[in-house]
Amino acid sequence: MGRVHGSGLFAILESLTSGEVLMVLLVALLVLGPERLPSTARSIGRWIAKARTAASGLHSEVQSVLDDPAMQPLREVGELVASPRRKLMEYALEAERDAEAARAEADAAKRSADAAAETAKAAAEAAAHVRKLAEDAPEAPADAPDVLEAPPGTPEDSPRVTDTTDRGDS
Repeated sequence: MGRVHGSGLFAILESLTSGEVLMVLLVALLVLGPERLPSTARSIGRWIAKARTAASGLHSEVQSVLDDPAMQPLREVGELVASPRRKLMEYALEAERDAEAARAEADAAKRSADAAAETAKAAAEAAAHVRKLAEDAPEAPADAPDVLEAPPGTPEDSPRVTDTTDRGDS
């Protein structure tokens, strides 16, 4: 007989060479006789077709169950058992990708923190400079007029110092 590539009856039938098939038919002819051989061959053909249909149906049922998202952990265990080296390599690559993403995120956070620290340092330096200017500025005399108010004795409609910053009211 030829080499069997799978398992079960179908694998055996598919592995038969033409010479082996002729030998089986010759033995069947001798055992069954020429009258019963055609009907027996048809019956065997029907049984093989039914078996293939049943096997196909069973295969599609199993596949639909395995395709269910709830079966993902079981499928992963099956893959790990079937080919542990490949599956472990997949896990290792996934872990490396996750680690690289975390590293990139940490680097971005560090750059953001460094920029915030630089901004805080510049703001502190500016505040210290303004404080120094305020300390070095001469005191205004007690009777000095407020520059934002109109001097005493000016009419109400005279020009005053007004706030010219745009507040987005318009």
